[in-house]
Amino acid sequence: MLVCALAVWRGRDDERLAAGAYLAAWALTLVVFRARSEETQWAVMVIDTGLLGVFLWQSLRTDRFWPLFASAFQFLSVVTHLASGLDASVSGWAYQTAGLVWAYLIIAVIGYGAWTAPHAAESADVDPIEAPGAIRR
Repeated sequence: MLVCALAVWRGRDDERLAAGAYLAAWALTLVVFRARSEETQWAVMVIDTGLLGVFLWQSLRTDRFWPLFASAFQFLSVVTHLASGLDASVSGWAYQTAGLVWAYLIIAVIGYGAWTAPHAAESADVDPIEAPGAIRR
């Protein structure tokens, strides 16, 4: 919740979209998650795949690099679901722990994007000819 508040406070549209999509995916996951189950959560995988689509779309249309990392970590989350479903030897503990690791990394990436958004906005406003170190021809 703190990262989402940070995205609203300091972030631009990209950071707010990522935080809002992540909050929506989190809320939907609370509805479909089966507690105390070590089986593959297929409904959660569908939600995670939708969130991956949002992050990929965002990665393709922005000039920032952090959405690429959010997409990569979300892709690893979806692959974790698939690995658990395809290989019965993946323990429930490993499955749940991997999901948490990817989730925390995504939250950290969104937080980084929100924290650095004002600086990125200032950098985008600088004329490339007048940027520090630029050579006039």
